[in-house]
Parts: sequence; structure tokens; C-alpha cells
Amino acid sequence: MINRQRVVLIGSIIVVIFVGTTIGVYLGVFHNKQDTDILFTIQSSTMEKNYTMADLMELESVAGYGGYKKATGTIVGPFLYKGVSLDLLLDEVGGISSSEDLEVEASDGWKVTYTSQMLSGNVIAYDNLTGENLGLNEFQIILAYEEDGSKIPSDDGPVRFAFISEEGYLTDGNLWAKKVETMKIKSATNMWSVYLYGISNDSIDRSSFEAALFSGEENHSVFFVLQEDLRNNTYQGIPLWTIISLIDGELEGSTHYTFNDTLASLGYDIILKNSEEQIILNSIDIARNNSYILAAKKNSIFLTDNEAPLRIVGPALTGTQMISGIIEIWLDL
Repeated sequence: MINRQRVVLIGSIIVVIFVGTTIGVYLGVFHNKQDTDILFTIQSSTMEKNYTMADLMELESVAGYGGYKKATGTIVGPFLYKGVSLDLLLDEVGGISSSEDLEVEASDGWKVTYTSQMLSGNVIAYDNLTGENLGLNEFQIILAYEEDGSKIPSDDGPVRFAFISEEGYLTDGNLWAKKVETMKIKSATNMWSVYLYGISNDSIDRSSFEAALFSGEENHSVFFVLQEDLRNNTYQGIPLWTIISLIDGELEGSTHYTFNDTLASLGYDIILKNSEEQIILNSIDIARNNSYILAAKKNSIFLTDNEAPLRIVGPALTGTQMISGIIEIWLDL
């Protein structure tokens, strides 16, 4: 009887050892497979590089606090993120120029396009407690593989974009590309021009509009939060009067974007057109009034589809006046 119990016990131990060994081998193989599988790819016009998790973790790491604000108002983070500087990764395929964009695609097919200016990290910041818009701030963009000392959660990882700063401010959620699988440096394709007709004729394109949004003393960026369905979308643009100053008869000795107050006081009409409709505003109302905004971005991303290239928004307008897809602006003198 005792011998039989001993045989059963020994048999049980052997089974446990075998199962444990099998699980250990499986987990070991699986873990190594994860580390050696291609995790993501970066492509430029001249080269392509594949990275495994092991490759990524061998590069110089960067850590910092960051988080994001969803259009619903929900605040996520800030958390401590660790990863590799996006600049370093882009430099490994030759860098990105001002005439190129970076298209990022996730493993589930979701895509977001970043302009070279956006990749400088100069984007809208939000307070990490209240979510209040703090205007533009400098962030460092990293491809993160850790969040608060652990792997990026499976719903977002294994790698994702993170915008970090010394203050740990938030950015717009749709900037935080997740499940990153492919990054492609491409010639900028979402380029546009809006034509301006007045005392003189002119146009403004995406590059010059973006420069006006972000550049030093010529920073004309203004924001407007518009509730659409259950979302609060933050529109970013330039006051309409600033754009009108390009075609309202530049005064002698004036600088770029100098508004002609004398002409505006006479009360001419401003016509904004898309391919199907138009609205008419008056120069007296819009003169040096930042409540009329020509927006090019929504939640830090350039407008797309039927909203592009520009939309007129602001607290001085009714809902029906906030038309999208503006392609021409006329002064009726």
C-alpha cells in the first residue's frame, strides 16, 4: 500500500515537473519571440528600417511625464513614460524636412499625419488637473515602451507616441498614436491654398498658415472650443482680420499683417466661400476682433475631408455661419 502511494506521489511530481518545464519553455520562447519579432518599421524615400523591441531598448532612452485630454473632456494621466526620442528614430532614416509629413499607421489600421512643425513638439498644452487650455507649449515626442514602469497596456501598445514635458502638461488625445506599426516620411500631400481677393490679391497656403500659428513674434494662434455632439473640439486658427490685412491695402511703412483700420471703418463686406455656400460678414464687426477665427486645426490636427482647408468659427458666429471647406475670401468694396 505504501509502495503504491509512493509511486503515485513520484508520478505526480514528474507530471508537475514536466508541465512546469513545458510552460517555462513556452513562456521563454514566447518572450524571446516578442523581443525578436519586427515591432515597427520606419520608411523614408531612400531607406527603410525595421525594429524589434530588443533593438528599441538598446537605443538611448528618454523619460518624462505626459498625458492627454480626450475630446470628451476625460483626462488621462499624466504618467511617467519611457522610450526613445522620435527625433533619434527619424534621424536614422535621414531625418524629415519642412516639405515632408510623417504618416503613422497603427496595427488596427488607424492613421494620423504629423507635419514637420508638429513634430517639433510645439502643440496645444492643457493643465494636467483642470484640462484648461494653456496655449502652445514645447513637448518632446517619444516612442514609448513603458508607462509608470510597466509595459504599455495591450490596448495602446506595445509602443505608442507620448508627448512629455517638464511640467507634465496634457496634449490632445488624437496626437498620441498608439499600437504604432509603420511610420512613413512622405512628401506633404495635404497641401492647400486659400485664395484672397481684395484691393490686392493674394493667397495663403498650409505652410504659411502654420508658420503664422507658431512662429515667434508672428504667433497669431487663437483657440475656440466648440461642442459638437458629445465632444468638445478645440479649433485653432488665426483671427479673420489678420488674414484680411493681406489684401486690404497695405499702408505705407506698415509691416506684414497690418490691418487697415481706416478702410474697415467704412463698412465693406467680407465674403467667405466654399464649393457650395458662402457667408457674408462686415468689416466693422471683424475689425481687430479675435472672435472671428479662421481655423485650420481641430484638436491639434489639420482639418480633413469636407472641413478642410479652413473653417470659420468663434463666439461671435451662429452655428449656421460656421461653414467649413473655405477656399476663397473676397472683399466687396
